[in-house]
This record gives sequence, C-alpha cells and structure tokens, in this order.
Amino acid sequence: MIEIATRPDGKPVLSADLASALGIPGQYLSKLLQSLVRTRILKSVRGRQGGFSLAKSASAIKLRDIIEPFDDLRKYEECILGQPVCNEAGACPLHDFWSVVRKEYLDQLSAKTLLDLADFQLDKLHTMNAGLFRRVGSVPGKQTIKDLKAEQK
Repeated sequence: MIEIATRPDGKPVLSADLASALGIPGQYLSKLLQSLVRTRILKSVRGRQGGFSLAKSASAIKLRDIIEPFDDLRKYEECILGQPVCNEAGACPLHDFWSVVRKEYLDQLSAKTLLDLADFQLDKLHTMNAGLFRRVGSVPGKQTIKDLKAEQK
C-alpha cells in the first residue's frame, strides 16, 4: 500500500511490478490487491494504462481499513490466554497487560493513516539517500552530480 501511495500523481501500478519490487509472489499479491479493491480501498483499471491505485486519498485510508479485510480484529477482544471468561471480575494473569496493549494497538490502527506511513517511508528514503550520496557520491538509480553536470553542457 505504501508503494502505491508514494507513486507520483496517483498513477496506477501493475501487480507484477509491485510483486517484483516487493519480492512477493505475483499470484499471492494479486489476491491481496483484489481484496482491497473489493473493500474500495484500491481501484483497479484494466488495459494498457491500467493497474492498481488508491480509491481515495492516502489521508482518508486508516490502517484499520487496510488490516481488517485480512485480520479479524474482534479476536483481540478475547482473552490472550484463551480463557473463556476473562474480565475485571475474573481476570487471567495477563488481563491488565493485554487490555493496555490491545487498546493501544486498536487505537493506533484507527488513528494512523496510509499517508502517515507513506510520509515516514519517503522521509526515511530521503535520509538514507542523502547519507549514501555523501559517502559515495551517488545513489543507486539516481544520477551523480558528475552526470548532471555532463548533461547540462
């Protein structure tokens, strides 16, 4: 999803290109992407200029929206030790711990957006690229200063 969200101008990306970039089997990724199309997080366009793109802005897509089609979040309401009754009156040894962790996890899924993750990823890549550029004078897939100067002549 981050890979799609960081594409320039929301251009669609082919499933095969995503699979290659992420090192994920293509058929497996296609099934995941189609699930996200069914939940209207992604849209799919067939044809020459086709591929997958966001169905709405990255700022409108909560992490919960992305996770929920694949993970039943109701299971986090159950006792982490599997006890049939686990509440304030009859708590398991991990009840207090799990209550705090569960609440924080579900709150973060509801609060964080795809845009938050995309911004973090782009900032991280920018920082990594700047450090690499300082050390070796180039970044893989990017032009060197020498190359840029040669083009300007």
